[in-house]
Amino acid sequence: MNLKELKVLRSDSWVLLWSVLVTVLVLVSAVSPSPSPPGPPSAPYSREERILAESYTKLDPLLRLLTYRTQRSPQINMAPFAPMVAVYGPSSYAPLAAQSEERGERIGVLIKLKAASYQLSARLSLTPLSQDLFSARLTLDELRTLAQHPDVVFIEADYRLEPHIDKSVPSVGGRSLHEAVPRATGQGVIVGFVDTGIDWTHRDFRIDRDGDGFEESSRIVWLWDQTETGFFGNPHMVPFGTEYTREEIERALSTNLQLVHERDESGHGTHVAGIAVGDGSASGRTYVGMAPNAEIIFVKTSYFTTDIVEGVRYIFEKAEWLGKPAVVNLSLGGHFGPHDGTSLFEQGLEAFLERPGRALVASAGNEGDQKIHMGGHLRPREAFTFTFVPNAETAYVNIWYPGSANFAVSVTSPGIKGLPQTVLALRGQGELVTTPDGLVQIDNASGGLDPRNRDRSIAISLERVQPGSLWSITLTDHGGTGGRFDAWPGLSTMGYFPEGDSFSTVTEPATAKRIIAVGAYTTKIFWMGFDGQPHRFTDAQGEGQLARFSARGPTRDGRIKPDLTAPGTAIVSTLAKDSEVSRSEKLVLPGGEYAAMQGTSMAAPHVAGAIALLLQAQPRLHAEEILNQLKSTALQDAWTTDPRAWGAGKLQIDRGFETLGLQDQLNTGRPALKLGPNPAERSVTLFYSTVGTPRTVELMVFDLRGRLVYKRELSPQGQRFHWTLRDLDDRPLLPGLYLVLVTADGRSSAPYLLMVRKP
Repeated sequence: MNLKELKVLRSDSWVLLWSVLVTVLVLVSAVSPSPSPPGPPSAPYSREERILAESYTKLDPLLRLLTYRTQRSPQINMAPFAPMVAVYGPSSYAPLAAQSEERGERIGVLIKLKAASYQLSARLSLTPLSQDLFSARLTLDELRTLAQHPDVVFIEADYRLEPHIDKSVPSVGGRSLHEAVPRATGQGVIVGFVDTGIDWTHRDFRIDRDGDGFEESSRIVWLWDQTETGFFGNPHMVPFGTEYTREEIERALSTNLQLVHERDESGHGTHVAGIAVGDGSASGRTYVGMAPNAEIIFVKTSYFTTDIVEGVRYIFEKAEWLGKPAVVNLSLGGHFGPHDGTSLFEQGLEAFLERPGRALVASAGNEGDQKIHMGGHLRPREAFTFTFVPNAETAYVNIWYPGSANFAVSVTSPGIKGLPQTVLALRGQGELVTTPDGLVQIDNASGGLDPRNRDRSIAISLERVQPGSLWSITLTDHGGTGGRFDAWPGLSTMGYFPEGDSFSTVTEPATAKRIIAVGAYTTKIFWMGFDGQPHRFTDAQGEGQLARFSARGPTRDGRIKPDLTAPGTAIVSTLAKDSEVSRSEKLVLPGGEYAAMQGTSMAAPHVAGAIALLLQAQPRLHAEEILNQLKSTALQDAWTTDPRAWGAGKLQIDRGFETLGLQDQLNTGRPALKLGPNPAERSVTLFYSTVGTPRTVELMVFDLRGRLVYKRELSPQGQRFHWTLRDLDDRPLLPGLYLVLVTADGRSSAPYLLMVRKP
């Protein structure tokens, strides 16, 4: 069933409910001496009755119920309807207030008028949304009057909808931290990106510092375009490309001059950045990212590994110069390396994590539904044959096997343009042969043991080949010890193995030990496109399930990757203007400011933004501590059964935030405790954790004289308790200082000092 059908069913349900309600009222009136309640009049109609009956057909079901209830009770309280529709207080501006006495609360509505009804819209000061669609805030009396106007086609309540990124951020606990006290929004933290670029003009990356209504200030502190070859900005401040400062970006925003030449032609980088740090300015705070108050350093990259490392270095050094912690998001990857964390690319990135207050996040990859991995185990003297299908005229395959093994490799051409030919390379040898079907080049560990991991690798290059052709690869153990082999194409777009699998498909650099690898799961399926139609990705799974494309582990050395998962399907985020994504009416949302995309590229920035919240609370966290915190608090449910796909489970940052800093206390063997807000006025939330599984956990509060003022038994399985600051006699605590502690089977936590203020 599609969304349009669902809406029809809901509308029909309200019509049915209205019919049943009217029928019941008629039956009641037949046996009751009281007068019939007002409502759609029954035949025969007078002219006024016909107009009233017609007006009811112009109201959507909920508005019909509301107007009916108002007739029964003019002082109806609209508060219960606020979660469903937009309700405004009596002081809210309303276009029709000049024509009738303002009374009671107002409800937001959408009004469709006949195309020629410009005079009506102007006379009533309705807010135009399109040629025949308008909005207004009306009392129910005004609503009933407007519905009787002949130029009104239909009136619909301003329903509260479930926004798109607004669904993924709450699902991982981000929204609750935005609204907590104290708020966790990434304030004082740098979030860096190395990606396709960023639309620096997008309002979600800007703020209005002077309060004049124009967002003249940029949250982008520095922008380095590695692909730019001109002499714009400050070319001498970076080794290549062009660097733009915040001041230059803001000058470009205020003058509308072409002072900043960086553009996100793809749209990928802008979308990724919005998930992590978008503040929702362009959507009335609807599509808010994970860390909406964090500052941004962006590197538009060439996608070469050395340039990526340079970009990460640049971000961390700039953040250190500012004296701020930083997390860098890398929604990119490939399969050229050993997949064990030892590539120089990964080592270079991990070297930046030696200092506290730094973290790196990488997307796991989007090949979880593709056969781009081939693995097996050869026994001594055994041979194993598999097939590789190139997707392009040039392809590359790399194969890894143990350093102690003695594997030979042979590649056989498909025999399309002549007889099949086999090219053989023994261990330590290289071969280059031109066959009728294309050029074949093989290197079988000609350099001996790989110094990074003491293993051996085979590289196979195919050139001028026919896409879709079948190339046979045979590995043979030549009297060695045997062992496991693993093979990948250099990039997933290069080809696949028909006999292969989708495990061990996590890309580099996500296979590094200290880089946080993120897979993707589904939080939402549908979105409304610019064309006004509901859309979905064809491979969408049900909500809560792993995305089909999400890469699986383990790494080649047997470690569990990804580390955890985050929302990555049908994610709506910031749209770069004039980008490839912006040309799709299906991906772009109405308004043209946001678009829907999917991939582990969209999952990773959820985690990067979550880390910004952790670093706001504890700026000196090390990368290992951050990773352990995320994994230990990840959510496990009925879907997260295979750690090769899910890692530790689903990102749940509110749980991670609550227990942040407790581990050090637990390491002493004592219960751990923290609380907030502190100072507190009306209530406080306590976060606690215990060692092992104690039988009894108690909360105790003492005043500074040592008198017990509050005591309560807590759940041994729990992690939080909300206390309304009332004592043992259920009286409000007096303002002052108190000592709070938690005991587990009699063993006490360190006392926590709480200040209580007068409300």
